[in-house]
Amino acid sequence: MKSVVVVFLLTLYLQAFDYHLVAQKLSGNVYCFFGKTENITKQNGGNIVNTCFIKTKEGFVVIDSGPTYNYASQAYKQMQKIAKLPVKYVIITHDHDDHWQGNSFYKSKGALLIGPRTYEQNVIAGMQTRMERILGKELYGKTKIVKLDTVVDDNVSITIGNEKFEIKQLVPIAHTKGDLIVYLAHAKVLFAGDLVFNDRLTSLRDGSILGSLEALKKIDAYHAKVIVGGHGRKTDANATIALKTYLSQMKKEILEAQDNDIGMEEINKQVTMPNFAKFKLYNVLHKRNVLDAYRELEMMEDDE
Repeated sequence: MKSVVVVFLLTLYLQAFDYHLVAQKLSGNVYCFFGKTENITKQNGGNIVNTCFIKTKEGFVVIDSGPTYNYASQAYKQMQKIAKLPVKYVIITHDHDDHWQGNSFYKSKGALLIGPRTYEQNVIAGMQTRMERILGKELYGKTKIVKLDTVVDDNVSITIGNEKFEIKQLVPIAHTKGDLIVYLAHAKVLFAGDLVFNDRLTSLRDGSILGSLEALKKIDAYHAKVIVGGHGRKTDANATIALKTYLSQMKKEILEAQDNDIGMEEINKQVTMPNFAKFKLYNVLHKRNVLDAYRELEMMEDDE
């Protein structure tokens, strides 16, 4: 009997998981929910990502749908408090699963899904995602993998109501091989996805240090007033500085180490970068980033 009660109470808890989403107005009709700067856990429900929405005369456009169906459902309820409008489009910035697993909720509401070619290539119906593995089936809930309606290979523009959305892949590989930015020229607002991190470190596991630096340079060239990254709360025109400084210093120190014949087995003793130890997930990601960058920069030297 006791075990039945425990299971019942646990089920109630999981069904009632509250993301406590609060929409922050950034500019005009632009709003965002800011996730925690930490790893995915059952305690945070996978809420480690920034997702945004823009209100137009005809409906909402969502930038990244978040970690679960339940998250997207709660985000939608917050949107409806602002305006009783449908979600017309959801734009996915890249294929890492914390960014797109609310897609099935928005699809059920009639929204059209737009995303990169890498989503179509890497996201397979029926696959177990990292989010499902960590959260478990109960928290993962109704979350399902659904197909995109439009795949972006280079550039796409859509106009909804009074807003034009420019969707573009800046470089062939940066954080991933399919990172998209979304730019609102009229408002000078740029959604950078995981090309921009603040308050915590990025991961280079699927990307490129050189490509990331090139993408940051191109983002700065837009001279946007608001730059929203995939993680972290800094959204002003200087939002790229933290990641740009981290990657530039890492590149410099690794190249110097390579010039001094320091091999991969010793590189993490050399490139510690303690000035970034205050950033969240430094202990989890920095050493791996150094190894990934070392391999890439070593290959660059071999090509010369």
